[in-house]
Amino acid sequence: MRIVLATLGSFGDLYPLLAIAQALRARGHTPVIAAPASYGPRVAALGLDFHPLRPDFSPEVLMEIFGDPVHGGRRLYHDTVFPQTRATFDDLLAATEGADALVVGELVYVAPLVAARRGLPWASVMLAPSTMMSALDPSVLTWFPAGYHLRHLGAWPQRLMFRVIRRQVTRWGAPLLALQREMGVGTGDIVFTDKFSPHLVLVLFPPAFGAPQRDWPAASVQTGFPFFTQEADPETAARIASFLAAGPPPVVFTLGTTVVHLAHDFYKVAAETALALGRRAILLMGNNPRPDAPADKVLALDYAPHSSLFPHAAAVVQHGGVGGCAEALRAGVPVLTIPFAFDQPDNAMRMRRLGVGAVLPRTSVNRDTLERSLRAVLEDPAFAARARAVAREIDPDRDMARTVAAIEALAAVPARGG
Repeated sequence: MRIVLATLGSFGDLYPLLAIAQALRARGHTPVIAAPASYGPRVAALGLDFHPLRPDFSPEVLMEIFGDPVHGGRRLYHDTVFPQTRATFDDLLAATEGADALVVGELVYVAPLVAARRGLPWASVMLAPSTMMSALDPSVLTWFPAGYHLRHLGAWPQRLMFRVIRRQVTRWGAPLLALQREMGVGTGDIVFTDKFSPHLVLVLFPPAFGAPQRDWPAASVQTGFPFFTQEADPETAARIASFLAAGPPPVVFTLGTTVVHLAHDFYKVAAETALALGRRAILLMGNNPRPDAPADKVLALDYAPHSSLFPHAAAVVQHGGVGGCAEALRAGVPVLTIPFAFDQPDNAMRMRRLGVGAVLPRTSVNRDTLERSLRAVLEDPAFAARARAVAREIDPDRDMARTVAAIEALAAVPARGG
């Protein structure tokens, strides 16, 4: 069966759909990835069919979005996603020619319009608890984090904040609303109703990270984290193996594939902190300047798959992207989270609530605070014990099998292959 998986945004949005596409292909289906054009070479290298989907997300645009936690939402929605509504619709309509089902990520708000035009069953993919828009499970909102502390008052503070979000997104979403009216599809409630498929809402995180709620959409099916398997290039893999063999487990510092562009002096501070604590470190630092540190104590890499490092770490310091949280939980290592924007503050809160680590606000990061916070994570055995316990609950093969089964049921396709 031909199943189109469409996404907009960063690598954090793309990788989960690549994982699902690989699993679908293993079942004998033909997955097609529709995503920003800049991701085409990476998708093609996996042997997957690819269709470009506007708008593209350049590193400069992503830096502007993530670099301003308060106004990043406007830059994402008002300036980037919604002005391209008709282009996104046209691209996705072309990508779904001959498709049997459509699976879309958070920002593909034209999905119900394309599905209606094509007569396709479609599924929406929710990667993090904050995207479920539950008033019963309050999330930390980047633009008003203090609102989370009102949760003891019940659901009404969250519903009030949701009214603010609904009003703002309605103003920003005029191009999408115009297309909805033109096609006679949609309710006009973009992020609380229309983004959720009435056929299947795939909730791709485990109950430990976000328990199911009564106000989730009726079509919700919760499976678990999708893990996209990557291999480090041979040279990087050799450097990692040599470094790991030469001493005790290091602390891994990473800001993912997007926030890494906003690192400033973070990696210099990270190296100094690790050395001050008597720890070795691996820094995943993109194109940032390498710190002046002993090579036997600090290994600086442009990039390496988290799965190749986290299981060997004494602790992980990361930015709170849901993919990084998932890999840390699977590895069973304690975590210090430094969240930036969007779902990251909420993910950080959930990691802390799970008891696997601590949170350090990005605006408070300096040598003293990083050293103090990391020392607490490393020296409290309760964090490591809880991390190992959570890891035992994660079964990637089982969860992916459930995800694929839900998509096959959506398309009413008998399962094939093994």
